[in-house]
Amino acid sequence: MSEDAVIWHDLECGTYAADLPLWRELAFAHAAGPILEVGAGTGRVALDLATRGQRVIALERDEALAHELKRRARDLPIDVLCADACDFALEQRVSLCIVPMQTVQLLDDRGAFFRCARAALVPGGVLALALLGEGVQPFSVELEADVLERGGVRYTSTPTALRQTTATVVIERRRRAEGEAVEYASLDVVTLQQLDAATVLAETVPSGFALHGVSSIPPTTEHVGSAVLLLSAVAP
Repeated sequence: MSEDAVIWHDLECGTYAADLPLWRELAFAHAAGPILEVGAGTGRVALDLATRGQRVIALERDEALAHELKRRARDLPIDVLCADACDFALEQRVSLCIVPMQTVQLLDDRGAFFRCARAALVPGGVLALALLGEGVQPFSVELEADVLERGGVRYTSTPTALRQTTATVVIERRRRAEGEAVEYASLDVVTLQQLDAATVLAETVPSGFALHGVSSIPPTTEHVGSAVLLLSAVAP
């Protein structure tokens, strides 16, 4: 179990909150029973919804992050499922599945995910996908670092580049940990597949989805905004 994986996830993703009002709104409007969150991490969204009385099935493939989410959940109504988003099945169908923070653009096999998501949803259930919004600007300079101190170690994550091609968006960060007994640096590279609403619709129709609506998450000073595509699970 990697404690560092938890620390880096918290540092780089844990404080983002601009999308929480939308997930709360969708939960209120569509959730009849548990909500499935895909790519739950250490619980940024799941914990927020659960503290508001929603039951959440939190799917996370990284064992360290899933273990930490289970620890943080304590007695909250969160069921943690450690599984790959492209290969999972639920014992109980849900009426709402949310996929925050461009997670769908990280998946190796979106078709397999869409099939799993459709199987997890009741007819008429909603799949909500956050896609990278407009206004992404490439850069190749060091931006202000995110900093976290834990256990006498100072962790910094510095965005150093964002590069775009017609197929991908590549984000680079330099990670550094410094303390009396710990010192290391590494380069973390995240590759998002370019994906727009029209492509998603074309890919999801064969799995049994139809367009339900479109929403958005506004940009912040640290994060670009997101387009949120809402898809309805068509009755077979």
